[in-house]
Amino acid sequence: MRVLFIVLGGITALIVTGIGALLLLFDPNDYRDSLTTAVEDQLGRSFVIEDEIGWSLFPRLSLELGGIRLGSGDGFGDTPLLSAEGVSAGMAVMPLLSGQIQLETLNIDQPTVRLIRNQSGQANWQIGTAGAEAGESGGAGSTTSGLPDWLAGLSLGGIDLSDGQLFYTDQTTGERLAADPVNLDLGAIALGQTAPITFEAAIERDGEQWQTRIDGDLIVRRDHTLSLRDTAVSANDLTLTELNADVVQTAEGWRIHPLAAQFYEGEYSGDIRLGSQQSRMPIAFDEGLNGVAMGPLLEALTGIKRLTGTAGINADGDMALSSGAEPLGTLNARGDFSIRDGAIQGVNIARLIREALARLNGETPPAADANPSTDFTSLTGSVVVRDGVARSDDIAMDSPVLRLRGEGQTDLAAQTLDFSLDVSVVGSLQGQGGEPPEALRGVSIPLQIEGAWSEPSVRLNIARVLQQSQGTQIRERVEEEVDNLRDRLEGLLN
Repeated sequence: MRVLFIVLGGITALIVTGIGALLLLFDPNDYRDSLTTAVEDQLGRSFVIEDEIGWSLFPRLSLELGGIRLGSGDGFGDTPLLSAEGVSAGMAVMPLLSGQIQLETLNIDQPTVRLIRNQSGQANWQIGTAGAEAGESGGAGSTTSGLPDWLAGLSLGGIDLSDGQLFYTDQTTGERLAADPVNLDLGAIALGQTAPITFEAAIERDGEQWQTRIDGDLIVRRDHTLSLRDTAVSANDLTLTELNADVVQTAEGWRIHPLAAQFYEGEYSGDIRLGSQQSRMPIAFDEGLNGVAMGPLLEALTGIKRLTGTAGINADGDMALSSGAEPLGTLNARGDFSIRDGAIQGVNIARLIREALARLNGETPPAADANPSTDFTSLTGSVVVRDGVARSDDIAMDSPVLRLRGEGQTDLAAQTLDFSLDVSVVGSLQGQGGEPPEALRGVSIPLQIEGAWSEPSVRLNIARVLQQSQGTQIRERVEEEVDNLRDRLEGLLN
């Protein structure tokens, strides 16, 4: 963000210089070297205006730059941090008489941003300057943010950025990300004032593509903080609405807090800290969901709809976005969940029990469901995630028919399951074949769920339960007969 302000300031200075040159009947190109030198001194890296500066007086005062190029600094070769095919803006003349600088819409044509972390761990977006150091030592209300007073009073008619590209490369891990194209339409900007924003980008990482869009209001402040208000954010089918967030720059990177949104019929709140200045680019979070519809949410995240219901979820943890590994594989977190009035789709556990009993008795199993599911009134548990593997030791599911207890784990990156559960029949199986047999009352049936999220394997071991139950009944009958025989013998002896 600091780079953006400085470049905008440089362009504004160029326009102001152009006005002075115009008034003195000088060519604004005479001041091009002075401008580039000033930017280079401020940022500590090369800045080039590749073409001559074009300008016009009527019907408005305007300047047009051809290609521009901002270097990445030492350690990155000739690869620029920022380049663009053209930059142009106009300026209202009359406000200059009262000392105000009012720019019209800033047009940026085909910009390319290349974010690079080199093999030494240096990042080309880290810019250490005297202005930044002063900002670090200033207090919360300090104005030592690197923005000169005249730039703080700047108003801009907006930014129109078209056909942009963004590339991220981490040479320490081989991590790559691309956003192409990138388009930005930002309304009139004045520091501390609301500006409408529309942002679109097609993002690709490891062959996975995300179509992203942001629509809302943006507030830019002098201290480099940003606020989004009443904003909608979408990434493919994943959508947040009524988003309100404050984005604050920290020594490690950025913090998004407070953060709240409407999310899949429920509410989302969070506190996100991104270590953009650190090599692994860690992201830490403390988040909560309340009243969220799990079915459409999981379908948007994974493309699989296996679980429905209204959920409350709390989680805090961290993961690395740039470690050379799948980010989910670096996730470490703790959380808990509570889902009510839902269903596990793709399997009808009650019917599986009736089918298994029918086969054991030599009967014809009931016809399979076209759309099997296991309804529940509540599903709860706590979760611990270690290196992308989420484990729960206290899974509890209740329904009018079944009670389920158990433990297990899921690999979030590989999308696999491994759960060992116990199922108890507590109600009528009517609709799945009638009342449960006496042998199943009060006993737990082992249930194993494993395999891929999309096609899990579900196995019940009723035969073992029945054998154990029958063995118990035989022992109880023998013990009863022994007791009866003992009573008769004692009667004869007496």
